[in-house]
Amino acid sequence: MSDGFEPTSVRLRDVPIGREVTNGVLSLGFYVVCGVIGLLPGSLRNRAADAFVTWSESVDEQRHS
Repeated sequence: MSDGFEPTSVRLRDVPIGREVTNGVLSLGFYVVCGVIGLLPGSLRNRAADAFVTWSESVDEQRHS
């Protein structure tokens, strides 16, 4: 699109289904892991949260580079 605007709709056949499925699985997994981390006791919860955030940031950077 040369006008700089994003389309308001996309045809299903133009959507890469594999990427959408991967996105959905990663999103669902993110919330499940966050829920489990939230159930951990104090200091273990903080260490697990820090490790998970670091890991998820690196995965996100790899997916977008």
